[in-house]
Amino acid sequence: MRASFVLLCLLGLVMPAVSQSNYAVVTGTVTDPQSLPVSGATVHFKALSTGTIRVLATNDRGLFSAPALAPDDYEVTTEATGFAAVKQSLRLEVGEKLAIEIELMVGGVKEGVQVSAAADVLRTTDASVGEVVERQSVQELPLNGRMLVDLVLTVPGAHVGFGAQTGQTNPLYWRPGQRSAIVIGGSRPNANFFLLDGATNTDPTFNTQNLSPSPDAVMEFQVETSSYTADMGGAGGGQINIVTRGGTNQYHGTAYEFLRNGAVDATTFGSMGNNHLVQNNFGASFGGPLLGSDKKTFFFLNYEGLRLAQADAQTLTVPTTDEIMGDFSMSNAKIYDPTMAVANPSYDPTKPTGPNNYPYTRSQFTNNKIPSDRINHELESFLLQYLPMPNMTMGMASGVDSNNYLDIRNETHYQDQGTVRVDHVFENNDTVSGRYSVSAEHGFSPSSGMTSTTENLPGFGADFDNLSQQAVATWNHVFSSSRLNTVSLAFSRLSMDRTSQNNGVNDIVTQLGIQGVGFGGPGAWGAPWFAAQGYTGIGDTFAATPMHAWDTTAELRDTFAWQRGRHGIKFGGDFRRYIWPMWGFFQNRGYYQYTTGYTTEFGFNDGSGSGLASLLLSLPAVKQRQAGVPQMNLRNWGGDALRTQISYSRTACRKFLSAASRDIRGDCCIRTNTTSRRALESRRTCPGSDLYSAPRTAFSSRQWTRTPGATSATTCPMYFPKRSRPTTLRRPRRCLPAASISIRRCWETVR
Repeated sequence: MRASFVLLCLLGLVMPAVSQSNYAVVTGTVTDPQSLPVSGATVHFKALSTGTIRVLATNDRGLFSAPALAPDDYEVTTEATGFAAVKQSLRLEVGEKLAIEIELMVGGVKEGVQVSAAADVLRTTDASVGEVVERQSVQELPLNGRMLVDLVLTVPGAHVGFGAQTGQTNPLYWRPGQRSAIVIGGSRPNANFFLLDGATNTDPTFNTQNLSPSPDAVMEFQVETSSYTADMGGAGGGQINIVTRGGTNQYHGTAYEFLRNGAVDATTFGSMGNNHLVQNNFGASFGGPLLGSDKKTFFFLNYEGLRLAQADAQTLTVPTTDEIMGDFSMSNAKIYDPTMAVANPSYDPTKPTGPNNYPYTRSQFTNNKIPSDRINHELESFLLQYLPMPNMTMGMASGVDSNNYLDIRNETHYQDQGTVRVDHVFENNDTVSGRYSVSAEHGFSPSSGMTSTTENLPGFGADFDNLSQQAVATWNHVFSSSRLNTVSLAFSRLSMDRTSQNNGVNDIVTQLGIQGVGFGGPGAWGAPWFAAQGYTGIGDTFAATPMHAWDTTAELRDTFAWQRGRHGIKFGGDFRRYIWPMWGFFQNRGYYQYTTGYTTEFGFNDGSGSGLASLLLSLPAVKQRQAGVPQMNLRNWGGDALRTQISYSRTACRKFLSAASRDIRGDCCIRTNTTSRRALESRRTCPGSDLYSAPRTAFSSRQWTRTPGATSATTCPMYFPKRSRPTTLRRPRRCLPAASISIRRCWETVR
């Protein structure tokens, strides 16, 4: 009684789970030639790559369940006393839930039956929607840069997304070349959930992929887009479940080098004829059985490197040398002295005051030149030292400089990653696997984007240095042929560093003599950000330079699968510990914005004046600074206390009425399956009750098939006890509807 109470309490805590499974599950029924269940039959699942064997036995209803099967090609052998052995081949994919039916033939011990028909590809055990990108696609489809996430685009409903997940738009997540911005089923790119060998591989900062494994280290992966089962659903978008390769019972190895360059590439308009590109992908993998392990222990090693250098062309706007020295006589922009205001002789007091009728006006600088004693000489020296000079003449249609500098600098990416995996099979069919993957990324980005506040002039680029790690250990313990437990422990970490070119090199803030800014010491050295209206921003990027973030996720998961009678029960828990410390500098060197307003004729936007002239006169419209060092240290426990998935396997039978013996016999012909995410559904039959007066429990189906020659057809099976001498067989009552039940067909035959 107490145990039942505890069980009910636990079931009341059932929640949608985020624990994931990278294994396949096979359920099935073993019957004889008359479609009667065969109890005690032995079912052998042999993995062809490693020779690992899982042995199961059918229960008294002829049912078996084989959870936690690694994706592989299998040979399934079914044996029972008095029947010929049956062999068939199966290919199991990641996350697959397959239901099969095995029919044994009467025969001697030495006889056998080879089944060559392919398994049914229709999903009859769950309603999830998705697709598996199989190993042939992973190994043979060409990938630019060998980014595995690009293969997700082959799944219907997936396309390229935007945002921080691109790795090149948000300074807090700066990972050029490590994109994971994929839109699946219309969801946002930050709504996806990534798994690696069934363990969380999602960086929670922006819900991006932590570690992107080499395609040579991946067997296959599954993308589920909707209608997730209880063991899936870590986010509202797509569930991307990747499975790495393991060693086999034979030694296999690969070595490769992929070279791409821009020798025959077409050039875009923005590149202005500069298509320099050199990209090298190279690596090797090797796996097989460990020596002296009697082919019970297998290993797999993989390394991949990337070397990329490509020209980034930007069309920018910079001032000329004369303009930096205050001479705007060639710019056609009239510069007015903000300290000299005189009466406007054209002002009409009878008309409304406005841009065309203002009481005061400013005096224009003589010859459109700012006197030397009015210029901030520290700023002037800084601009002459660090700013490039124009190298194009794009015209001055607007009266100011415009698109007069073509910036061509190399963007570089360097990446080295590796994977080590070991699998061991014990004598009692227990399996243990462990894997560690690491990826180091570093490089240089000439700019932080393509907007006026993210484009950077030469000398003010950003360096990045990132390290991602992911490790998982899994133990599958077989208690019996009907009970199996899977426990795993996983760790993932992503460390990101982003700095500007002048951090630790040039203390430009001190050179300019600016007080009250420049926090952080030598590591935060650099130039303030000067945004002069009409010109490309000048200085080091003000957002997250330098920045350091290192987040860690520890995850413990346990799943127990139990086949009891016609019911398959799978429940477990998922507990995670999340730690995210980070610090970053935002405007610590100062942010200054200069508009044309201070040097216009009337003091507002009237088409005159220059943002650069306001900068030389030290008249900013906006001044911002950071005081101190922004930092945080987030820590969180999370997970699901209990997750449950119940699958019901019931048999509905054809009923035969024998006029001679007047007894009722049934041979099984239908299996119905139900999956419940939150709670058990109560279903009961009434054995021992009278045929005509007994209450009946039945489950409806929206589809039914009339069998040729049958005298009646029903929408669901009807269960009733055996009666010795019935005279008639009543039509079943209409069944009550029940959700999430699928019945292939159901009929009655009277003879």
